[in-house]
Amino acid sequence: MKHIYVATSGIEGFGIRIGEGANKGDQICCIRGAIKFKVNNNKEDALANPDWVGVHKNKWIDPLKPYKFLNHSCDPNTGIRGRLTLIALRTLQSGEELTIDYSTIEGDQRWEMQCGCQSNKCRKIITSIHSLPRDQFDKYMPFVSTYFKQLYLRTVRK
Repeated sequence: MKHIYVATSGIEGFGIRIGEGANKGDQICCIRGAIKFKVNNNKEDALANPDWVGVHKNKWIDPLKPYKFLNHSCDPNTGIRGRLTLIALRTLQSGEELTIDYSTIEGDQRWEMQCGCQSNKCRKIITSIHSLPRDQFDKYMPFVSTYFKQLYLRTVRK
């Protein structure tokens, strides 16, 4: 596990930064928090808990601090192995903000958010795993959680 801490973010408010360098493929941390069971009945429900991390159908993690401050990027530097282990998608420098593509942790097709990641690859509106472009999904593999990988492959044609 790597040392991580909360600090100001260039994306939004606060974010998680890594306190030491990491190589591509290194395990950064495991997201921790209370397991929540929730059925979204409409778009309002889908948007109600923006910092929850999906782990299965109707099952979420309400992340504890510092994990609650993991921001989205359309060009993220972390992905997930298994269910909740953050893995470096590239070499990370000490002090760099950790980001993930929220599409890889959201399965409700009614969920969306405006993106403020400022990446050259910004998709502007972020939606669930179902709408992730195939080339982007392939780039993230194998670091998409087991459930969302299966959901994507079941619902999206090649």
